[in-house]
Amino acid sequence: MIKIGIIADIHNNVMALDSMLKVFENEECDEIICCGDIIGIGPFPEETVTKVKSIKNLRCVLGNHEIYLCKGLKPPYPDSMDEEEAMQHLWEHSQLSEDSKQFIYQLPYKLYIEKHGFKIAIMHYCLDKNNQFINYTKKPTTDECDLMFAEVEADIIVYGHNHEALVNKGKNKLYINCGSLGCPHKFEGLAKGGILSIQDGEIEYHPVTATYDLQVLLNKADDINYPAKDIIKHIFYGVNK
Repeated sequence: MIKIGIIADIHNNVMALDSMLKVFENEECDEIICCGDIIGIGPFPEETVTKVKSIKNLRCVLGNHEIYLCKGLKPPYPDSMDEEEAMQHLWEHSQLSEDSKQFIYQLPYKLYIEKHGFKIAIMHYCLDKNNQFINYTKKPTTDECDLMFAEVEADIIVYGHNHEALVNKGKNKLYINCGSLGCPHKFEGLAKGGILSIQDGEIEYHPVTATYDLQVLLNKADDINYPAKDIIKHIFYGVNK
């Protein structure tokens, strides 16, 4: 049997990452998949990338937040981004060491691995031929997943991006979004992930959670007072305005 820990959308939350890695260790996971968006939003950019770099047997891909770093940001900003949001990204980019930037630069858009006869595709979200993220759907049905990932030849497709955990099982494909590790969207320190187990031709997936002290993260954000901090606290951590 092989057990694979799955995470996505860490978003500079090294506290959530540390907690989930302990869960994976206790569950004796053999490998870990990260579906992108290591950076963005939270107050711990360098600490988070440094921790990700240290994970053994890691498979990781680019998310749209890494692409903002790789391609650079200047007006007109992508994805309907306003000036304050752009300043937040530029702030976090300035906090990253050159070694951490180089780690991000070498990440692929998409990865394929094969485990016990099953082909697994890893990506942040569905991509067109030019590696642009497309067809954003918050809660895709199985039929919508079939359309979104029609060009992906794999038995299991693991992705992230929309922060909500969702599993869709089609006739020939299993689609897994474990939800956001680093953005609870509620005033609670709850990290989301998942574990994929494969044994004797059978696939089993179950979600897992890990807890951490969200208030420590919020205090750090207040101490730094980086751009868009208040709206980030409201949207991504459930803090009332």
